[in-house]
Amino acid sequence: QVVCGYGSQDALPFRAIKEGELYFQEDREVNLVELALATNIPKGCAETAVRVHVSYLDGKGNLEPQGAVPSAVSTLTDDLLKYYQHVTRAVLGDDPQLMKVALQDLQTNSKISALLPYFVYVVSGVKSVSHDLEQLNRLLHIARSLIQNPFLCLGSYVRSLIASVMYCALEPLAASINPLNDHWTLRDYAAMLLSRIFWTHGDLVSGLYHQILLSLQKVLADPVRPLCSHYGAVVGLHALGWK
Repeated sequence: QVVCGYGSQDALPFRAIKEGELYFQEDREVNLVELALATNIPKGCAETAVRVHVSYLDGKGNLEPQGAVPSAVSTLTDDLLKYYQHVTRAVLGDDPQLMKVALQDLQTNSKISALLPYFVYVVSGVKSVSHDLEQLNRLLHIARSLIQNPFLCLGSYVRSLIASVMYCALEPLAASINPLNDHWTLRDYAAMLLSRIFWTHGDLVSGLYHQILLSLQKVLADPVRPLCSHYGAVVGLHALGWK
């Protein structure tokens, strides 16, 4: 969106208050009737410089775009964009062998640093597919490949990855409603992944251990939480170790 008031070449009119040495900027009068009825909409002070682009998982492994293509995408090369699309479709698709190859390359590729925020965003889609254990597992596999890639510096993305992993471990997922769904194994895997992220990248975020510990203890001590959430907290604490 446009940031108004910056870079304007117009002089700002000021008025003085008679009662004291106080000055204030004089604003233009706005006709609310015209504004409400859209009969005289004021023009913007500049062109729109930032656009929003949203992608979401439709539950079938497809990334559904909404809105215009973000301007940031233009900074990526065509090869990187194609790589991102191919890897995402392979991991969330129906071919297990293709998924394995894509995850292996994601774990070892040294030229995908620019795509890190995009893959982290894909992993954050766990909340939109909480009913699908298979998709949740695949998103966690993407997170694991990212943290195991020695050429990637996760930096500030550590928090986002941990939030997605802890969601799988602690939240009463929609898939948990069906007793035939083995969401316990998913929580075990998420706990293991949580521990690995902390021990390999925990030094990038100050006070991370205590934040994770507090979150797990809070869930475990909450009597309202279901058994599956308590289980996730227990396996999470166990994975972190006795430190």
